[in-house]
Amino acid sequence: MSTTDPASMNRSELVIGQFHRCLNSSAYVPAKAYRRNSNIYPLVCYVNNIIGALLSENYEVVPVFVARAAEHMAKVPPCEETAGYCALVSGYLAQVVHHVQRASSHVEFDSERIPNSILSAGPQPAPNPSIERTVSSGLRPPPTAAHVKR
Repeated sequence: MSTTDPASMNRSELVIGQFHRCLNSSAYVPAKAYRRNSNIYPLVCYVNNIIGALLSENYEVVPVFVARAAEHMAKVPPCEETAGYCALVSGYLAQVVHHVQRASSHVEFDSERIPNSILSAGPQPAPNPSIERTVSSGLRPPPTAAHVKR
C-alpha cells in the first residue's frame, strides 16, 4: 500500500463511488449499450471489469482494462448518443489511474496504450448523479420546481 494521505484516499474513494453510481445509470448509459452487437458494448464491459476489480481491491488487473477502454475509445469515436457516456468514462479512467497509483505503488499503467491525457490528468471532479436522459437521448440536469431559482 502506498503512503498516501488518508484524507486524500478517502476523497478519491468517494469520487470513485460517485462514478460507480453513474456509470451504469440509465441517465448515462446509451440505449442498447448492453446489446453485444452495439459498438459501445465492449467499452461498457471494460468499465464494469474495472469497477469489479476496484471493489475487490484487485488493483493488478485494473491497468489491463483501463488500456482496453482507452484503446476502444480511440478506435470508436463517440457519436451523439454515446458522447456523454464516453466523457464520463474518460473522467473515470483518469480518476482510476490517479486512485490506483496512490493505493498500490507496484501497479504500472502502460503509457503506450493509455493516452497521457488520462495518465496525467490527476484527480477528477465527481460526476453529477442528477442527470436524466431527454427524449433525444441527450443528457440534461433534472428539472427544478418552478418556485426554485437557479
